[in-house]
Amino acid sequence: DQLKQLAEKIKVPFYGETASKDPVDIALKGLSKMLEEKTDIIIIDTAGRHGYGEEEGLLAEMKLLAEKLKPDEVMFVLDASIGQKAKDIAEKFHSATPIGSIVVSKLDGSAKGGGAIAAVAVTKAKIKFVGTGEKIEDIEVFKPKRFIARILGLGDLEGLLERVSMYQTPEEQKKIIEDVLTGKIDMKTIYAQIRQVRRMGPLSKILKMIPGFSLQLPGEEQVKLTEKKMDKWIAIIQSMTYEELEKPELIEKEKTRLRRIAMGSGTTTDDVKELVEYYKQLKKISLQLKRRKDILKRLEEQFQSMGS
Repeated sequence: DQLKQLAEKIKVPFYGETASKDPVDIALKGLSKMLEEKTDIIIIDTAGRHGYGEEEGLLAEMKLLAEKLKPDEVMFVLDASIGQKAKDIAEKFHSATPIGSIVVSKLDGSAKGGGAIAAVAVTKAKIKFVGTGEKIEDIEVFKPKRFIARILGLGDLEGLLERVSMYQTPEEQKKIIEDVLTGKIDMKTIYAQIRQVRRMGPLSKILKMIPGFSLQLPGEEQVKLTEKKMDKWIAIIQSMTYEELEKPELIEKEKTRLRRIAMGSGTTTDDVKELVEYYKQLKKISLQLKRRKDILKRLEEQFQSMGS
C-alpha cells in the first residue's frame, strides 16, 4: 500500500497484487503490463525480510526472480542502522545474485551509517543512492565526500543547495535575495522564506547540512519550538491585508490591526509583535547591505552563471 501511495504521489504507473503469494508470477505479469505501456524504466520491488531466519527465503526468492526476469541491474537495498552486520548480509545477497548497485536506506550520517557503507565494499558494487528519510525527496545520489563531511560535522552545503533548488526556481531564489539586498523586503518576502524552509523538511535535518552548525545543533525541544513559531508566523502573515503585507509598520501604529490579525490567525498580539520586530531587524540589515554594491554585483554574476 505504501509503495502504491508513493507511486501515485509522483505520478508513475504501478502494478501490484494482494491476492497472489507468488512473487515471480506477480513480477512477470507486472513486467508484461509495463512493457505493453512502453514504460522505459521498470523497477521491481521485492518484499523485505525482518524476522530471524527469513534471510534464506529472501535469497532463494531473489535468485529465482533474477533467473526468470533477467533484469538489466539488481539493486540491493541495505538498512544502514545495522552497521557492520551489513557485511554478512551483503555477502550472502551477492552470492545469490550479482549486485549491480546498492541503495543504503536510513543513512543519517552517524558512525553506524559509515560502518554499513564500509561493509558493503565486499560486493565491489557501486553505491548509487542513499535514503535519509521516508519521503521521495529524501532519496539522494550518493557522494562520498558529502557523506564524510556529515560524519565529521562539517555539514553538507551542496546537499542544502540541491534541496533548496527542489522547492524554488532560480528566479524565485533570486527575487528573495535581491529583495533583501536592495532593501525592498516586506512580509511577502518573509512569507516566501519561511514557506521554503518548511517545505524542505524537518528543521533539524536542514541545520545538519549547514557547515559548522552540525557540531552545535540546538536541542530537539528548541528545534520544535522554532518550527512551531514559523508555523505561527505563516498563519499571521496569511491573516494580513495586502496593505499590511507591503507596509508592516502600519500594524504597530494601529492597535485594531494588531488585534484583528492575532484573532484571525489564532495567535496572540505578542506573537504578531514578535514577527513585526523580526521584520524590522531584517529590514535594517537589508538597508545596510544595500550600500554594499559589491555584494549585489557578485550575486548577479552568480545567478547569470547558474542560468547558463
